[in-house]
This record gives sequence, C-alpha cells and structure tokens, in this order.
Amino acid sequence: MRLGYMTNAFGPLVGAGAGVTSVKDIRYLTMCDDGETMKTIRNIGFEYIEVLDGNLTKYAENIDELKAMMKNANVQMMSVCIGANFIYKDALEDEMEHVEEVCKAAKEVGVTYLVICGGAIRKGGIRPGDTKLLAEGIDEAEKIAKKYGLIACFHPHLGSIAERPKEIDELLSYSNIKVCPDVAHLAAGGYDPQKFIEKYYDRIALIHLKDLNSEGFAPLGKGKIDLKGVIAYVKSRGYEGDWLVEVDGYAGDAREACEISYEYLKNNLL
Repeated sequence: MRLGYMTNAFGPLVGAGAGVTSVKDIRYLTMCDDGETMKTIRNIGFEYIEVLDGNLTKYAENIDELKAMMKNANVQMMSVCIGANFIYKDALEDEMEHVEEVCKAAKEVGVTYLVICGGAIRKGGIRPGDTKLLAEGIDEAEKIAKKYGLIACFHPHLGSIAERPKEIDELLSYSNIKVCPDVAHLAAGGYDPQKFIEKYYDRIALIHLKDLNSEGFAPLGKGKIDLKGVIAYVKSRGYEGDWLVEVDGYAGDAREACEISYEYLKNNLL
C-alpha cells in the first residue's frame, strides 16, 4: 500500500495556452513551484505524488530536471492525471498524440497509473451515443498506456459526461477499463461512493480520497462523506492497492489541508 498526495492543490489550475488553437496541446497545468510543492508534501509525510499532465510534460524535453527535483524532495511519482474531450472523432487522433507524449514521459519517471478524466458535454447537453464515444476514446488511451507499461484507470469527474450515476454505469458497461473512484466527485455527482466501490470493486486500480462539505471539497474528516465506511469496506475485501489524496478546489490553506489529511490517514488507515 502506497499513500500519495496530488500537487494540484498547491496552485491555480489552468490550461496550456497552445491548446486553445491546437487540440494536441490541450493539457491541465497547476501553477505552482513543482519542487517546493514536492518537498512540502514529503515533509508532511507522503512519499508519493500525483501530478497533472502539464506538470509532467513541461519537462518532456529535459526529463532529468524532473528526476533531480523528485530525488531532491525524496518523492516518487505514483500517477499522472490527464483529461480529454474524447467524443469528437476528428480530434481524437490529436488527443491520442498527447496521451502518447504523457505516457512516454510517465514511463521515464516511474509512474504506475494513468488516471483518465473527461468526456465533453456539448452545448445542448449529452447526446445519445456520446457515452459510447467516450468509452471508445478511453479504450484507445488505455491501449497507449499499456504500450508504456502503465495502468490506465478512469476517474468519474464533475463537469464531464461521467458525472452522474446513469452515465457512469453506462460508460462502464461499454468499456472494461479499470477505475479510479474519487469518493468526493462521486458523492457530488449523486453516486454513493461506497455503492460504486462495492459494484466495481474488482475493477479498482487506485482510490482517490477527499472529503465534501457544503462549501465544496475538503480535507479528510472535515466533510460529510463516510470515509471510515469506505476504508473499512475495502479493507474487508483485502484491498492492498494504493491511495491518493486530492483536496483540489479547497478555499483554505493547501499545506494545512495536506497536514489534516495525513493525520486522518494515520489514525484511520495506517
């Protein structure tokens, strides 16, 4: 069992500017000092990190700089999160070009998981067939991940096709990809996290933990999600996989959220 923390809580989330005009250049990017963020997370107690795709590929031409940064902070990169539209057939080739770039860099720094989010919602809403198009797109991404020795897993996410229970279940009936349940995103979208985990337990690759309260995402133990129930259930099933804490979009102090979450895990998971 490994414990990781997502670096994206330590700065504003943006998209790379080139992606405005070129689909192949669309990516997430956290505006933070990557090296200092790694050190902060490690000093609190987490030995592993997850980053957004842009915070990995910006070092693609100088991967040794990133490796040195990780070594200096004494952390390892467990996973990288990537998003795409997936449903626009004429753009899919360029989106897969980006997936390939991410997977290549991820392999070079020892990443285990490619965490996939996405599925664009059209102006008029989700059309019949969009969920199947999303499934076909993520299956293509999974093929690329396998080529580089990565475990691809799908992360149901707010603001995407895979937000609500109906679409999530429909998607996962079309694709056999492994899953990365994020308990707070599931809850906010109306899917009981424990019911999802029970239903798809055999497909879980990695679990994302965060809490949820009336103000939004929150540090572990500071919201309404039955985290103890989720932990107890997966332990009862013999889960020996990895855990990743992500407190993105939190209005409070990022370091404090990381500290609170680590203390929660010390008392309830370790």
